Amino acid sequence: MDITFTKVNHIYNPGSPFARKALDDINLRIPSGSFTSIIGQTGSGKSTLVQHIDGLLKPSSGKWSLVRIT
Repeated sequence: MDITFTKVNHIYNPGSPFARKALDDINLRIPSGSFTSIIGQTGSGKSTLVQHIDGLLKPSSGKWSLVRIT
């Protein structure tokens, strides 16, 4: 299953004074059968990215897709 992100952005609390951009224009492709590590500093958006991969969050803009390869 390929995972693809195209220009994905995520903003927590959009339109409020507490709005915070967690993902900014992410382009990513994880090919089927590969192993991928997500590393970075505290607050860099790792958990937000994984929550998008799991389908727990939807992007504020951009798109992501899961393509099953048989």
